[in-house]
Amino acid sequence: MSPKKKFRLAISVILGLIVFGTVGLKVILALTWFDSFYFTLITITTVGFSEPPGITEQARYFMAVLVVTGVTTIGYALSAAAQAVVQFELISTIGKRKMFKDINKLTGHFIVCGAGRIGSRVIDEISRRSHDFVIIENDENIADRLLARGHLVLMGDATSDDVLLAAGIQRARGLVCAVSSDPDNLYVTLTARDVNKEVFIVSRANDESAVQRLLKAGANKVVSPTITGSHQMAQMLLRPAVADFMELASMTENLGLEIDQVETRPGSPFINRALRDTGIRSDLDVIVIAIKRASGEMLFNPAADTVIKEMDCLVAIGSHDSLHDLERKANPTSASFHRH
Repeated sequence: MSPKKKFRLAISVILGLIVFGTVGLKVILALTWFDSFYFTLITITTVGFSEPPGITEQARYFMAVLVVTGVTTIGYALSAAAQAVVQFELISTIGKRKMFKDINKLTGHFIVCGAGRIGSRVIDEISRRSHDFVIIENDENIADRLLARGHLVLMGDATSDDVLLAAGIQRARGLVCAVSSDPDNLYVTLTARDVNKEVFIVSRANDESAVQRLLKAGANKVVSPTITGSHQMAQMLLRPAVADFMELASMTENLGLEIDQVETRPGSPFINRALRDTGIRSDLDVIVIAIKRASGEMLFNPAADTVIKEMDCLVAIGSHDSLHDLERKANPTSASFHRH
């Protein structure tokens, strides 16, 4: 039996005994409900100040049974409750140690700060793509719900340096600042950038004026739900066909497809080869729709004779398995591959 069930059972037994004694004294001696409760309480706890007024021989028999039952039951219930508390604390401690051990094993993972309406959607997307991630959440109810789903969750304030370090910010690949406060997102961004110069930071901005401050603080990208939502609504109104295309492109999982990016890391066999010679399209059935150079230049719909360079980022569309194969073919010796 789990500690929580054991504790609830112990409390239920004690309450049941009190109800039994209260009703019994009410029926036998016709006392008020409060007096019945009071004499039951002092009887089962063996305090016994005095006998109830007008006590009869029948009532004494009932009281004797109540004393014996009460001492035995309460002794067992209190013992079970104490055992449940100790067991729960032990499980909690072991669980926390295991969680920290699991987090310490992660490298190249993502950290999501805040699991509210926006953060929860980010978590679902990262989880769907089977990447490793850690959640930082200060709401105990939300944290418990995420833990029950098997996620790695740190209960704490994301603005705390110690909490970010415990989440492995120094080894993280990306960070999402999705807490509801712009100042908190700003502080998390500053702290994360100071610890890890290479981590990719995406931050939420509730106020438009916070966008530039977050970028200056070190965020690579800033998303404002207000700006994004209003822009999307305008697109749907003014350019419905364009909006339909963009929605289709961002919801490719409905078609059994995904859009992902693959970097050509040092040693990749794709480096200094033309796109047509890599076999990406013919062998893997993957379409490269853009190439982002290390300099930041973006080539849309690259030609077949486009030469791939080191640290190019290939933006490709294909099935989950095909993109998996593309990553392995592009970086056969890389140890930082996180797709499962």
